[in-house]
Amino acid sequence: MLMGPSGSGKTTLISIIAGILTQSSGTCLVNGIDLNHLPDKEKTHYRGKNIGFVFQMFNLIPTLTCEENISIPLVILGHPKLKAIEKAKSLLEEFKMGDKIGAYPPELSGGQQQRVAIARAMVHTPSLIVCDEPTSFLDHHSGQMIMELLKNMVEKHGITLIVITHDSRIVQFADHIDHIEDGRIVQEKG
Repeated sequence: MLMGPSGSGKTTLISIIAGILTQSSGTCLVNGIDLNHLPDKEKTHYRGKNIGFVFQMFNLIPTLTCEENISIPLVILGHPKLKAIEKAKSLLEEFKMGDKIGAYPPELSGGQQQRVAIARAMVHTPSLIVCDEPTSFLDHHSGQMIMELLKNMVEKHGITLIVITHDSRIVQFADHIDHIEDGRIVQEKG
């Protein structure tokens, strides 16, 4: 987990780790690769194949069903749409949301939308998932459920997970906690 006050650089750091932003100095290796020295096309391909994103605001497309939203990373990677949809439906079942197949994001609770967003981040089995405040808009019970789901998926698939949070109620899920302030890691625990 990465914790720190607003404006401390948490989202910037995970954006650099994910290859969305380029750092102004230093080196950032992800799985031994310096993404910032890859040509843009290679960086985009690497990100699409190896990194999953869970955004604070879910970023689901309201006009697509749950399974269509989840299937997007597979379709982008060139998988046949029908197979991508089937894998998405399978994840919905695994996430205890089989009854939401065919539903649209506006029909879901915040916790259900976050589960769809997590399924979308995991559908292509990336080696790294980055989560920006995954519990910030959820009540305590829903936040605990989301973190339990992430923990189980990480353990099952051997995925590395980085979670940015202000939510002290979820720190027990962390294997390691870094604190960041003014763009620097100031205290490490774990």
